[in-house]
Amino acid sequence: MSKDQGDGQRLTKAERKDQARLEREEIQRKQSSRKRNRTVSLIVGLVLAAGVIGLVVMLGGNDEGSTSTSASPLPSGVTLPDPSTLPGVMQTAPPWSNNVQQANERLAMLGLPELSDTILHHHVRLWIYVDGQPVPVPAEVGFSQQLQVFSPLHTHDATGTVHVESADPEFQPVLGQFMDVWGLYFTPTCLGDACNDGDRQLRIFVDGQAYSGDPTLLPLTDQAAIVVTMGTSDQLPNPIPDTFAFGAQG
Repeated sequence: MSKDQGDGQRLTKAERKDQARLEREEIQRKQSSRKRNRTVSLIVGLVLAAGVIGLVVMLGGNDEGSTSTSASPLPSGVTLPDPSTLPGVMQTAPPWSNNVQQANERLAMLGLPELSDTILHHHVRLWIYVDGQPVPVPAEVGFSQQLQVFSPLHTHDATGTVHVESADPEFQPVLGQFMDVWGLYFTPTCLGDACNDGDRQLRIFVDGQAYSGDPTLLPLTDQAAIVVTMGTSDQLPNPIPDTFAFGAQG
């Protein structure tokens, strides 16, 4: 049906054609606008979803509330050998010597960085107790001028201070590596000649807190206070050492 103009005259054929064209253009404009709105909404939704996923992943990596310290993995490409295969390994009862005579043979198997006290240099305090009795960590573990042994993990005195002195600034040593340098048999369940048996267990504490992870993978972070015990629960030291003290006995 044709439409009348405002003055009552009928639209011409050309006018009707032009009006139809304008109506089609208006419909197309509205359709394009709705399509743009849908596209923008989709992009915004995807961005928000990615942000939520990223937040969940980030928060999931920070599992707080645990009272024990868990292990960190070894740096990429680093593995610990079976300690029973190390030259001169001490699978004996304490006390233990610095066992430095075959240290270079062990170092050849461990792939540790070279020693340097100017690039990476920090310290860890280590206590060892067997059946409730303190066992000294001897002087010159992994270090001997006479025998030309220069491990980046070593001791200078018998205070239990472990020196981390590496030419690699990214070196992230673990307790198992120090024990391997020392040549002391150490696994997740054994120390020297003793292995877990009933309540006589290998127990590890870091800064006074029980350590629930693999003790061989315990990171040697700067000024950590690490306690290694083999014995029953009533033979634990009381109090458990929980503070690093450079060069201090006890």
